[in-house]
Amino acid sequence: MQISFQAFGTYNQIMAEVDCLPLLEECRSLCEAIEAKFSAFQPTSAIAEISAQAGIRPVAIDEETFFMLKRAQDFSNLSKGAFDITIRPATALWGIGKKGDFVPDAGDLEQLHELVNYKGLVLDQKNGTAMLQLAGQQIDLGGIAKGYAADRARDHLIQNGCSSALINFGGNIATIREKQNGESWQIGVQNPLAKRGEFIGTVSLTDQTMVTSGVNERFFIRDGKRYHHILDPRTCRPADSSLLSVTVVGNRSIDMDALSTALFVLGPDEGAKLAKQTGCHALFILTNREIFATDGFTKMLKRKV
Repeated sequence: MQISFQAFGTYNQIMAEVDCLPLLEECRSLCEAIEAKFSAFQPTSAIAEISAQAGIRPVAIDEETFFMLKRAQDFSNLSKGAFDITIRPATALWGIGKKGDFVPDAGDLEQLHELVNYKGLVLDQKNGTAMLQLAGQQIDLGGIAKGYAADRARDHLIQNGCSSALINFGGNIATIREKQNGESWQIGVQNPLAKRGEFIGTVSLTDQTMVTSGVNERFFIRDGKRYHHILDPRTCRPADSSLLSVTVVGNRSIDMDALSTALFVLGPDEGAKLAKQTGCHALFILTNREIFATDGFTKMLKRKV
């Protein structure tokens, strides 16, 4: 039994091996509510209001919004800015996937460096507020919203007695226990240079989540150079980290969502250090086609022959 729906700018699917269609529909509604609440494109969302009041005043937020912003801030600190939800001015300027082969002027990118700075987000838990310190700063939770939604859907299913399910939100995978036949869920690791559905191998997941960040989803080529959508907040340009993709496996999808982006921006050496620090398993596919993985991921991966 399964449902499919559009949200977070992508195709989403939940498949359960038990009869629980009403629960699946509740998960769909839950995801739609999360998208509406945390989208940077919804003018009535708290996120949009925080951006609109940047440099002016703090904005009152609820506990859920505080949690999202604090979790994002935690990963910004852990990655030393390789993951940064204040990246929105840069993603808007580039408009990858919307502006053809447009490449911003170096001067315009230089002006963004002051705005793209996670340290400019001030969270006040006592007063329940959030504020961006500089006018022009903007927040985009697109780097963790799908992961958060996958976690919420997974938790909702478990709390209501669903004993076996697979959640796939645009490549953010979350699993509930095993398949009903007792086998682990077999999840393919996308080949970043091939069409969707072509894998370099598979991993077995049970009560785990897997997220991939790569150059194959949104990009354009200009003068022989590939410009992809994963921007380095430190340069406001597409990350130049010698990587085609990063796949991470862990326990919470919101964390893996942030980490897959951070590890991609950091590159294989610094990325592997952060993976070890946070306890996730990671696989890096380099631009020279080499594959590098942490010990944990190496043990999980079954390579395609």
